[in-house]
Amino acid sequence: MTEGNNMTDGDAAGKGGGAVGVPAVDREPEEDKKENGETKVTVPQQAAAPGAEEVEFVHPEGGWGWVVMLAAMWCNGAVFGIQNAFGILFLSLLREFGSENDDDLRFKTAWVGSLSMGMIFFCSPIVSVFTDIFGCRITAVSGAAVGLVGLLASSFVTSLGPMYFTYGIVFACGCSFAYQPSLVILGHYFKKRLGLVNGIVTAGSSIFTITLPFALSGLLERVGLHNTMRVLCILMFVLMLAGLTYRPLLPVRSTNTQTGRKFPPMSKVFNLNIWKSLGYRIWAFGIPAALYGYFVPYVHLASFFVFC
Repeated sequence: MTEGNNMTDGDAAGKGGGAVGVPAVDREPEEDKKENGETKVTVPQQAAAPGAEEVEFVHPEGGWGWVVMLAAMWCNGAVFGIQNAFGILFLSLLREFGSENDDDLRFKTAWVGSLSMGMIFFCSPIVSVFTDIFGCRITAVSGAAVGLVGLLASSFVTSLGPMYFTYGIVFACGCSFAYQPSLVILGHYFKKRLGLVNGIVTAGSSIFTITLPFALSGLLERVGLHNTMRVLCILMFVLMLAGLTYRPLLPVRSTNTQTGRKFPPMSKVFNLNIWKSLGYRIWAFGIPAALYGYFVPYVHLASFFVFC
């Protein structure tokens, strides 16, 4: 009887494909490695449903995407319209804090607009990380709120020094966080029409750049510099509402790790392997070099007309 029972147990263990005394939970990852030929241990039937990774995302190419396009168009117009119209505010700042003929004041005042434009692009790597972690909607709405606070605070400034912080840093950083998600979210809704949609969104900056100086000139004559900045806050408030339309569609992988951390590891945030591509390195260093050349004619033409 004893030998019969032992043989029966041995046969049952042999048919199960594992050693006697090894729990079934410990054997399942081992079986997965043998069947799939992988070296990584996987947990069966817990990570995702069968066939979930085989589903291909289809861009809607319209629908709610047109609303998102108009919201992104407003974002480009509000951000770069205000930045490009700083020349109108520049003259008012000179009259407010001194004289138009003061060369030292002109230099210091010009730094307000230069710092603001530079911070929009300087924050780009940080904004990209925040967009990947928190999504386009949260990043855009939070950025518009920060920009609104910075522009509103600038309307109460009585000296040039604090405006470096309120307008040059706070307002500009908020614009940067609101601007980049407006371009990323377009890829959630469009693929075939992405080039056309990007062109329409970018045209928003040109429309605002053309029309906003006329509006600012009238406002500055009627209500003054500080109230004009408060009126511009309306553009930033609408930008907050526009950011709420950025409903994500692309599937997002969970950022929760096995250790319970909410944020992904640094190797996922900063992908250094992409720098091994020669084409990417040429593109990454070529775009900043092109932007340097892009602004050179403006500087030389401005100097030419000043000395003439």
